[in-house]
Amino acid sequence: MMLTRLKLCAVFTFGIILASCSDKPAPVEEITPRVKYFVVGEQATGQSRRISGKIVAADTSPLSFSVSGTVEEVFVSRGDKVLEGQILARIDSEPLRLVVEQARAQLNIERAKLVESKQAYEREVRIFEKGAGMQSAVERATAEHSTARGKLQSAQSDLDHKERDLQQTKLTAPFSGTIASRSIEPFQEISVGKEAFVLQSSNALKVEVLVPETLIRDVDYGQAVQLTFPTIAGATVSGVVSQIGSRAESGNAFPVEIQLSPTETDLRSGMTASVTFNFDKYLDGRIAYLIPISAIAIEVGLLRITRGQERTPNNAPLFIIDDTNQLQLRYVVVGDLRGNELEVFEGLEAGEKIVSAGVPLLREGMTVELWSPEQGLNDG
Repeated sequence: MMLTRLKLCAVFTFGIILASCSDKPAPVEEITPRVKYFVVGEQATGQSRRISGKIVAADTSPLSFSVSGTVEEVFVSRGDKVLEGQILARIDSEPLRLVVEQARAQLNIERAKLVESKQAYEREVRIFEKGAGMQSAVERATAEHSTARGKLQSAQSDLDHKERDLQQTKLTAPFSGTIASRSIEPFQEISVGKEAFVLQSSNALKVEVLVPETLIRDVDYGQAVQLTFPTIAGATVSGVVSQIGSRAESGNAFPVEIQLSPTETDLRSGMTASVTFNFDKYLDGRIAYLIPISAIAIEVGLLRITRGQERTPNNAPLFIIDDTNQLQLRYVVVGDLRGNELEVFEGLEAGEKIVSAGVPLLREGMTVELWSPEQGLNDG
């Protein structure tokens, strides 16, 4: 009897085990992820780069006197604006005036000697023609007359030189500009060629910048640029590339000069300028779209390479959201970065939707739900 009960318990327990093993587990419901997306549409018109530079005067000229003397008056100071032809300073002209008078007197003497030598020459010629004179006397008179003529010419040239020196006692501005430096004071002795002022042009300004080697190939002579100035709010001035350096300087950057257009903005040499270059030649007529760099499925690209599938370096994977909200993996041809955006030259069309966030958590063929700003990513 006891054995029968044990057998029944064993059969009952085995039946429970079999029943439990035959039950299937309840299926787990797959969650549809909600994703941020970006609608393709913004076309790239050219790359813009902003480079800082410094304003300098296009025309800078050291000014000095052409004659020596004592500085009598100085009419301008550093920072003064001057006009072309304006007198900046002058030296004492009295010593040179006396020299001019002496030269003029000497000229009169030589003029009188020429008259005398001419009369002597003509007299000797008349005597010789009458047969009473000698050939040697005529030759001597001719030589003396020629010498007198040469001395008169020399005296005239000396007077012209002295009068020119007298005019050089006034130092004038060769062009309109600003006095950048002043090196003379009244009653100071100054020699020929010693720097008195440095004059910088006011209306001819340029900006010097250093363009990185990655961009210098896209810079052309005459290329238009826009300039702004940190210390002058709202001021925008146009300019053109006027000079491109042939050798790199610090940091493998090339010196480039920008000629500024005439402007009423109060710009001064030494100010900082921000130059905006627009590079569109490299597009070569191609249409490029800008997409967020966060849309690139970097992990997918790495996985394809690991599995031995080749792809070109300028191809990048991203997820397209089709009309049924399913994800399609697509490789697109990309270009340069522009901040947080990436150029795409091939593989996209305007109006297509691409996943722009959470890409590493997705896979091809997955169905997703589009997220809008009014929703939370995890809201049900």
